[in-house]
Amino acid sequence: MERSDWRWVGRWVKTAGKEEEHRKAAETTRDHWREVALDVGLDPDKNVTLAESEKMLAVAITEQMDTLFREEGTSWQYY
Repeated sequence: MERSDWRWVGRWVKTAGKEEEHRKAAETTRDHWREVALDVGLDPDKNVTLAESEKMLAVAITEQMDTLFREEGTSWQYY
């Protein structure tokens, strides 16, 4: 998928001394959204990602997953 096909749901700027804390938070968030994808019948490997750059960690879901929650009555507040 292209970058524009993803919706960021969490970002962490890498900060000296907090690398492990940020990585754990990002992985926990990714795992949560993977479980959500399974709950709504989507493949978590294709719909949730953890991206990393030199300065940041980010978790994203696909545009398809985002649209499912926005347009098909699934409440974001539940998750």
